[in-house]
Amino acid sequence: MLYVDMDSFFASCELLRHAEYLGKPLVIGTSEERNKERGVVQTCTYEARKFGIKSGMPIVQAYKLCKELVYIPSDEKYYEDVSDRIFAVLRSYGRPVEQYSIDEAAIDIEGLDYGSAVAMGKELKDRIMKEIGLKCTIGISHGKYIAKMVCESAKPDGLKLLRREEIVPFLKGKAIEEIPGVGPKTASKLHSIGIDTIDKVGSTDVQLLSKATGSFGAELHNIAVGDDRSRVVESSEALSISRERTLESNTTDIKDVYLMADRLVEEVYGDVEKKNVLFKGVGIKIKYDDFTYVTRSTLLKNYSQSKEQIASVARKLFERNFDAKKPIRKIGVKVYSLSRVSGQRRLS
Repeated sequence: MLYVDMDSFFASCELLRHAEYLGKPLVIGTSEERNKERGVVQTCTYEARKFGIKSGMPIVQAYKLCKELVYIPSDEKYYEDVSDRIFAVLRSYGRPVEQYSIDEAAIDIEGLDYGSAVAMGKELKDRIMKEIGLKCTIGISHGKYIAKMVCESAKPDGLKLLRREEIVPFLKGKAIEEIPGVGPKTASKLHSIGIDTIDKVGSTDVQLLSKATGSFGAELHNIAVGDDRSRVVESSEALSISRERTLESNTTDIKDVYLMADRLVEEVYGDVEKKNVLFKGVGIKIKYDDFTYVTRSTLLKNYSQSKEQIASVARKLFERNFDAKKPIRKIGVKVYSLSRVSGQRRLS
């Protein structure tokens, strides 16, 4: 598996058009310039990080740490345009690509030996720098979770290969929070049974892990013993119908989310009718003001062509995953697992 992560992506994008800020402590924030002290840091350059500035920090606090700080308000459309160019490069190799965020992806490199994998990684780094002007870090190993961890350990502007026999020594002593997907809730459950490092996960009975963390337990154990079985799941527009929309302003009001979701449902259903397809899955996407996002989905018991069912399931998913403490800037609704209707249209 080859994992690509752009270095300080938003800040690096801004430096492409603001070369005068090269080498200076720069932050990208969530508020307009005139209201910058009300916002938080989305990302920052490595020069800013030296002062202790980090993502999620209030801008007011960042200025206290560095008086010479340069502030630029985020420009989502611009970052997405640059991201599209990067992913065009990643997909040009004809291999499955799974996009995790606007600046991260895993590429399936099955069949390549270690030497060829490293050569591909070097070529990718060179192409992204030459064609787009940005630096990235690449981690190469077995499975998405471990490749991502390797990538993280090689930042910034690195390229690191971890062979199978090197995985367990690499993981030893690392905090469980370093495993991708282990958030505060999962970490708390593991801490409650005396597990704080990845090697302790590997030496713990799978049933005990599953009792504490549910279905994730077995996967955690596999990762900890160097047997990461995760695979690239390639997204395809042909396999789903989706719509996304940025809200007029960031919101912590679920009513605003529902209002936009209803409009997206109408658009998605319009395509369902136009293409005359059935769907078996409904999903949502929530993007927060710091550009992190979550996706959630549900498989139905039977195929459907009902607008009401899309609306009902989407609303439940938004309700379950809504966090009033995190302002939302964009949402999405999709249907997937499609089946074309043959002959007369079915009734839902």
